[in-house]
Amino acid sequence: MNRNQAFRIIGEYFESWIKKDTEMFSKVIHDAAIIRECTGAVMEGKNELVNWFTQWNNSDNKVDCWEIKEIGFDEASEAAFVEWRFKCLYDAQEYEWDGASIVYFKESLIIELNEYKMKRNKFFPYRSVKNRESGRE
Repeated sequence: MNRNQAFRIIGEYFESWIKKDTEMFSKVIHDAAIIRECTGAVMEGKNELVNWFTQWNNSDNKVDCWEIKEIGFDEASEAAFVEWRFKCLYDAQEYEWDGASIVYFKESLIIELNEYKMKRNKFFPYRSVKNRESGRE
């Protein structure tokens, strides 16, 4: 597996969620795949993953945006890291956050995907402390 293949597979995985495309999702997932969401949910095995994808998308839930910011790839370990921005409608509530995933491949398919979440709204706590100390608040 090479960098271009990894980028294509990750892109198709993200795109499948935006398009609600079960076939696209299924074709990039290994039979023994495991996905650990940043919410704590864990799905294992292609059948369970496809069922999860189908149930999530056969409702009013919708992924509005899953924008890839950066992808890195290590050929020796067949692993990639992905930084992204995510926005969805889930159970009639909007959610948005930044995140990252570590993706492992086997036989040119996703075998493991681990998501990590970061709050979308950022702040600089030490800048305000520094400004107060210098009298520039």
